[in-house]
Amino acid sequence: MTSRARFAILLALLIIVDALLLQVLTTETEAVTLVDRLLSLSAGLVAALTLHRVLPAASDHRRQPGFWPLVTIGLVLNYGIFAALASRAPHVQPLVHLGFCWAGTLLFGGFGLYRIRRWRN
Repeated sequence: MTSRARFAILLALLIIVDALLLQVLTTETEAVTLVDRLLSLSAGLVAALTLHRVLPAASDHRRQPGFWPLVTIGLVLNYGIFAALASRAPHVQPLVHLGFCWAGTLLFGGFGLYRIRRWRN
């Protein structure tokens, strides 16, 4: 398995767990949407990190400096976009906000990975 395929699997798991748990929490609990989002994002991270430890290392795996800070900033950006959208338009379904914040995070992460790889070469 290549590192790109492994990364795609882990990212898909993170987004799916995040979306499913957010939907369940917003419909079944009386908590604030921002708390529900923080819980769902945390659960998605735990699931992705658990699978990261279980999956065998990729054959073309190499450490890239700056990757984990990029991921951390991307997750903070993700939650920030969600909080801004949820506070400006609380009547919109939280899954719509989730889609926009993941789209923004993926654009940021893709551009960041492009810059990291370009800088190394």
